[in-house]
Amino acid sequence: MNLSIKELKHMQSIHIMELKREELANAEDIIIDTEKCLESRMESYIDQTGNPFAQNIGEYILQIGYMEGATDSIDDCLILLAKRKTQITI
Repeated sequence: MNLSIKELKHMQSIHIMELKREELANAEDIIIDTEKCLESRMESYIDQTGNPFAQNIGEYILQIGYMEGATDSIDDCLILLAKRKTQITI
């Protein structure tokens, strides 16, 4: 499946409440052959998911996104999230 940049941006911009569970792939069914080149893995992922920005995970819909221009690593963000969740407020 070859998607244009316009199509990918549209998929990325869909509000999570507008996603239809029956149209989304189940995360546990997605298989990526890590022996293949990056381009082949990306094509396989898009072919299997249909919408690379949303998947079914159990009874939930996971919507994937990113923030352009962010300089923090995912590790930095997870540490910050853990710190916020563990703070005791009175």
